[in-house]
Amino acid sequence: MPVKAVRRTPPPNKQASSKPTPAQPAAPPPVFQPVRTRRGFEAVCDQIRQQLARGELRPGDRLPAEKDLAEQFDISRSGVREALRSLEAAGLVEARTGIHGGFYIHSGNSSGLTQTVQDLVSLGQVSIANVTEARVELMKVAIRLACARATQQDLDAIEVDIEHHTELFREGHGSRNTKSVIEFYRLIARATHNDVIVMMVDALSELIRALLARVDPQPRKDIMQVRRKVLALMRERDAQGAADAMELHLRHVSDYLESENRKTERKRKMAA
Repeated sequence: MPVKAVRRTPPPNKQASSKPTPAQPAAPPPVFQPVRTRRGFEAVCDQIRQQLARGELRPGDRLPAEKDLAEQFDISRSGVREALRSLEAAGLVEARTGIHGGFYIHSGNSSGLTQTVQDLVSLGQVSIANVTEARVELMKVAIRLACARATQQDLDAIEVDIEHHTELFREGHGSRNTKSVIEFYRLIARATHNDVIVMMVDALSELIRALLARVDPQPRKDIMQVRRKVLALMRERDAQGAADAMELHLRHVSDYLESENRKTERKRKMAA
């Protein structure tokens, strides 16, 4: 018998009317089909993805236990574990520990996208130049949208982040080894009020941060001045000026990263 995914129950509405409401029909439990393939874990991943696409599984739902999944799919528990690891790496599910532990449908972040692009770069299927170019163009779009849509609160949050990192740099604690150094870009993306742009900016910013950290953990000395200039132009709703300032900075960073990468490649060929 299929096991129903665990749904999060919303808190009661204290202001709701005391009149009784008609009972809502219970959502049918997810039903998985037995797998008849030599690579069963792939079929498991496909079925879970299909149920997500149909809305039968939603963010926050808990998947059945490993044993129950193995029985429903009619494959070994090792095959289920392999499928769950694959889905976790893709950012679709997350493992939680504790009393209510298990595998849950992820609430959504860019980790899977970041890893996918990182793997493509590592395999040589996507060049660093392609990644840096995409990031430059994406940030220009994000700034233009943010200039049109950002609230005062959005802009104030960017300023707080700049002040925080200015103090860290002054104390000698600014580093590309900490993910907080790219929060500035995420806050600009959030000011667009477009979740897809937030995910894409997060993914590309984190990938570039990780690549730069391998070359030099210390960011450019003028990074805070550049960020202040971008914010000042955004407050004036000067989308073109802010986008141009951001593009100039990011192209300097990209040129540096690509130059260092070429040096590494030459050294590797010489050592071969």
